[in-house]
Amino acid sequence: MATATSESLARASTPSHPPTSSIEDQIGRMAQSVFASAALDNEFYDRWMGGPLSYAEVEVFAAEYLARTKNTSVMVALSVLHTDDLTARVECVKNLFSEYGNGDATKAHLVLLEGFLEDLLTRLGGVGVATTELAGRTPLESTQAFSTGQRELFTSPDQRVVQGALLAQEWLAYSMLTRLYEGVRNYKSLYDTDEEFHEACEYFYIHIGEAEKEHKIQAVTSAAQVCATSDDVSTVQSGFDGFVELTIQYWAGVAERMRQVR
Repeated sequence: MATATSESLARASTPSHPPTSSIEDQIGRMAQSVFASAALDNEFYDRWMGGPLSYAEVEVFAAEYLARTKNTSVMVALSVLHTDDLTARVECVKNLFSEYGNGDATKAHLVLLEGFLEDLLTRLGGVGVATTELAGRTPLESTQAFSTGQRELFTSPDQRVVQGALLAQEWLAYSMLTRLYEGVRNYKSLYDTDEEFHEACEYFYIHIGEAEKEHKIQAVTSAAQVCATSDDVSTVQSGFDGFVELTIQYWAGVAERMRQVR
């Protein structure tokens, strides 16, 4: 009988983990599954992109989207705090720095969104609107459920769940923003010039052109970094699926409310 070499014995005593490339492939496929999800293919987007809506419908969108989006940068910050792996944390920090305008407070994504919503509603309604008015309203139950569930995912004691939620958030974000922008084009006639319209849309361009593309890559890297086994990937999947389901219910709630006020 052949004598086992020290190399083969070492291999036999080492736990069998999927190679990094295999894990990244699994995470990548997970991320791409959002494209077949009702989180992106739903009534809200059909209505939003289908043509101009009434002021009341656009106001519903603005209030609920602001209530949801004001927490985005906080969730990314929580992903830093609730992830132990250093490499994964670094990727999350890059994401967070982008959310805060790469160090320029005037370019923070939430600031750009508030400016856009105020401008659009003012033009559509003919009366000045401040986002403080929108922020003072009680969000829909579905929006509150989204925010509560989102925070639970991003504060999970299991960093794999946190990274799964972040993965879903970032992979949904790019496609969400392209769809929202296509709907915004229905209101281009409210602006005096093309230049004026495009300047108002900086919130969308900064995401579509660069930020969200980078965030998607960073999210795959950080999620793969906290995985060594297939069981780890499955736990990431649970956080991912949880966020996707919250998003589905969130947009369903917005669409239902828009039907009620039209």
